[in-house]
Amino acid sequence: MLPITDIPPEDDFQSELPLEPLARQHLLELFDSSWFDPAKIHRNSAQLRNLINEAKESIASHLGIANSELEIVGELGFGFQCALSGLLTKNTSKFLYSAVDRQVIHAFARQHQQRGGEILEQGADSKGVVDYQVDASSEITLSFQATNRETGVVQSPPKTSDKTAVFADMCAAYPLSNLPDNWDSAIWDPKYFGGPAGIALVGIANSGRWQNPGPIIDKRRVYGSFSKPLLLATAVALENWTQRARDDFAKLNELNSFVRQELAREIKDVKIAGDGANCDPRFLAFVIPHTLSEEVLRRVEAQGVLIDAGSACGSGPLSPSHVLTAMGFSEHGNYRITLKPAHSREGLKKLVSVLVKGIAAGA
Repeated sequence: MLPITDIPPEDDFQSELPLEPLARQHLLELFDSSWFDPAKIHRNSAQLRNLINEAKESIASHLGIANSELEIVGELGFGFQCALSGLLTKNTSKFLYSAVDRQVIHAFARQHQQRGGEILEQGADSKGVVDYQVDASSEITLSFQATNRETGVVQSPPKTSDKTAVFADMCAAYPLSNLPDNWDSAIWDPKYFGGPAGIALVGIANSGRWQNPGPIIDKRRVYGSFSKPLLLATAVALENWTQRARDDFAKLNELNSFVRQELAREIKDVKIAGDGANCDPRFLAFVIPHTLSEEVLRRVEAQGVLIDAGSACGSGPLSPSHVLTAMGFSEHGNYRITLKPAHSREGLKKLVSVLVKGIAAGA
């Protein structure tokens, strides 16, 4: 079997993205020059403070929010906690979410219910589409997922009332600025545009319903520190990713359609999530009945190709996908691929061929 480091990018269909080349190129320099305290008055501190302000301005602009609405946190999970807890401050309120939301959202729902709140889970149809039913007469906190990172299914913005507080999971969205109207808090994950791990972007609308769920310390809305070099690298990555995104997505749309056709033609009984018409082309999930994901993944890797299986946010790498289950698919035989600009039709033909061999070897 080839070592993972020897598998070329064109054969890697895992969800992880490498760091944007320009961000990677400057990362060591950023770590060398960004260890100062930007709150101090010294010259180096002032220079770093200016760089941080410029980075935040650039990031906020690409996200379609005001600089004053952007908060930086050092961990994605903490970002979810900050963004959502600030809307679930009343234990008696209703929390509306969907069956295809991340598991962290389901955990928030369970906690809210345990504290006396009411929860309303919206199902998804066989194409992964959620029809958010918002009661205009009630105070509701709505969790909206713009794009599902397993299936690529893009949701239409929900129709809300003036009594609805909206949290938007924009992590896998494109464009990143496609926030729903009347949003109150939001979150973005830099890894989806080639940014570094260990940092998350939280939006808190200036005119929204978000309230600080923690102790009030001066004017801070979030607590803890974040890596200043990683913030600067995030700004670089986002700027460069955005410049290429339009052309990249045009290519990925074509590749997504192609691999759907190849899978359907070459693998008997394969079931592909979403109809492709309203899906983000980067993400593709499918089910191959009567196969064991773990065994197939190992056989595929032995042939020099890397794919994913199971849930994208499960407790284990091969946990059954609650997203596909909610869409009516089997809990078993779940597979996922992530399409990237480095991929090609030839690489996708190889992927499908290797999958067919991996399935046949276990028959």
